[in-house]
Amino acid sequence: MKVTVLGSGTSTGVPVIGCSCDICQSEDPKNNRTRASLCIEDDQGRAIIIDTSPDFRQQVLRKKMTKLSHVLYTHAHADHCHGFDDLRGFYFSQRSEVNCYATQDHIESIKSTFQYAFNPKSQYIGVTPQVVMHEIKEQPFRVYEFEIEPIFLPHGHVTTTAFRFGTFAYATDFKSFSPEQINLWRGKVHTMVASGVRFTEHHSHSTVMETVELMLKLEVKRGFISHLNHEVDYIKHRSMLPPHIDFAYDGLELSIDPTH
Repeated sequence: MKVTVLGSGTSTGVPVIGCSCDICQSEDPKNNRTRASLCIEDDQGRAIIIDTSPDFRQQVLRKKMTKLSHVLYTHAHADHCHGFDDLRGFYFSQRSEVNCYATQDHIESIKSTFQYAFNPKSQYIGVTPQVVMHEIKEQPFRVYEFEIEPIFLPHGHVTTTAFRFGTFAYATDFKSFSPEQINLWRGKVHTMVASGVRFTEHHSHSTVMETVELMLKLEVKRGFISHLNHEVDYIKHRSMLPPHIDFAYDGLELSIDPTH
């Protein structure tokens, strides 16, 4: 399968509005980060999106995506779901609904935020996102040929969902993995994209070095740290990472055999 990091930035994106720091002014395109989103494609080119960020339209146009049937949501914070309305564009072109997967609490949040798309009594005039919501529960579920294993992680006052597709895993917006979750995934995850928002301590996010430590505990063979803010310079700070761990960037593509 192919994994594409559509967006590698934290909630503000990089550059940050109104900021004149060196990283926000950097000419290195790998320091220019849209909000976090991921695309997974099977060997037939069928796509699964994880999170529709506020930059979702820009991201899918850049990737030249024309079809989409499945979206997984890690959680319902604005920087991960506020591109929801742009799912309309796929209905215009393919005339079929998009299957959206989230835990029940986040389904309720999405329906509350985008009431016009779900409330039959809405006064909204126009085409709304045409979606079918599916609840993510404790057990693995299937999309295409992929068996997807979810685990649930603490993130401030909410819980986020991380996903494992065979030997590939994606986890964003979490503070930590429990010892039981580390034991569950240890040795099974060969390639991982996971958030590490900055170097300094954060009350609800794993930091860069905390995510490095997590990847070492999981025995990850290739790790990519995403959801980065403007404290992280792609070139300058790479030397701080182990050889098999790197920073993600917008447009990063990974070829993965999910069975090995």
